[in-house]
Amino acid sequence: GNPCISQDIHFAQLPETPLLLNPANTGLYDGFYRGNINYRSQWRSMGKAYNTLMASFDMPLAMKKKKGGYIGLGANIFSDKSGDAGFAGNQANLSVSAILPTSANSKFSMGLQFGYAQHAWNLSKIQWPNQYNGQNYDPNLSPNETINRNFSYFDMGLGGLYHVENTKGTFVGKNIFKFDIGASYFHVTSPLQKFESGSGEHLYGKIIVHSALRYDFPGTLVGIVPSFIFMNQGPATELNLGTLFRYKLNQGTKVTGFYTESAISAGLHYRWKDAISPQIYFEFSDYSFGLSYDLNVSSYTQNLRSTSAFEISIKYANMRGAVRKGSY
Repeated sequence: GNPCISQDIHFAQLPETPLLLNPANTGLYDGFYRGNINYRSQWRSMGKAYNTLMASFDMPLAMKKKKGGYIGLGANIFSDKSGDAGFAGNQANLSVSAILPTSANSKFSMGLQFGYAQHAWNLSKIQWPNQYNGQNYDPNLSPNETINRNFSYFDMGLGGLYHVENTKGTFVGKNIFKFDIGASYFHVTSPLQKFESGSGEHLYGKIIVHSALRYDFPGTLVGIVPSFIFMNQGPATELNLGTLFRYKLNQGTKVTGFYTESAISAGLHYRWKDAISPQIYFEFSDYSFGLSYDLNVSSYTQNLRSTSAFEISIKYANMRGAVRKGSY
């Protein structure tokens, strides 16, 4: 058989997958807990869509002493299914972070992630070259392939992140400045993927460098949220650039000392030489809903009539006080 090369699952709404982006994001927000659900469907024009579902949960611990360091704990699970053989990848990860304030408005975080992955496929749905008898396909012929129906491995990742946040609240609303820059490395141990009996391919390590900014223009309801993410995994390289424009639908009212806020964000992200992704997000207090649709602009489009991907994200973040609330 031929050697198999694979890369990780992929989302367009990368800022909405904090634990997939960097384990240092674990618990790095001013709230009690946070949950995310993400779903992506892509490449339907190939006959069988590639479907990916992920859920994550994280929370900070011991935040009562705001001037001291604290720990973040989290977990995420994902399931990816693709192709005629229904090649499925399932993985569960636990993450922990150590978060240390470096000033009144900044923090530095380091995180570790530990996971277990399992892959399987239905080989009976694959037609092999050796099953052609010279005239037609004969499923009764042996494929003479030593392909494993499933395999599993342990996984590990690590990362660091620097976070700056400055919030100015008034009785009629708030202005937020946030800036993140971080880097992470996944598949530290280069786990072995045993596609074939007696042999296997090591999963390439993945490097991610990412940064995002949120800036609310003083005295207005408008803000901008630019971001970039660079990823490299073996021969595969990806660069995402984009900006969202954020508009506050409701500046908020003062209720028991806290503010609530509703907003809508919309913009474009560009995956270098691959796709343009229009994105829109709705925020209502502690809830956020995201929609995106990838339009392929690579040479792959020339061979197919339609290439696109649809994605949805749902987030609930129980914040300590909406006067401190803000999400990318």
